[in-house]
Amino acid sequence: MKLTLEDIIQDLRALDSRIRAYERKYGITSEDFYSLYQEGLLDNEGYEQTTEYTRWASAYSMKLEREAAFQATSRAFVSGLRQRTAGQGVRLSPNPELATV
Repeated sequence: MKLTLEDIIQDLRALDSRIRAYERKYGITSEDFYSLYQEGLLDNEGYEQTTEYTRWASAYSMKLEREAAFQATSRAFVSGLRQRTAGQGVRLSPNPELATV
């Protein structure tokens, strides 16, 4: 199933909220945590800790994927705007993929 632009944006909001909670709890960035996690350097202090680390890593990984998808969609939209204006000023308008009925 292909995610819509709206799905991507909603996922990013939810993931940011979850990730910020972990960052507040541990006082490190998710990027630093993820590096330690991928290198296998985290001391798992039992099942609860392991589960929490896995959830944090999963949320951060998903965030990276959604950000990449959002960037690709944004670049494609901007490219289309540039082509339509042919060097003139770009008039930014709402992306039709996000139009609500």
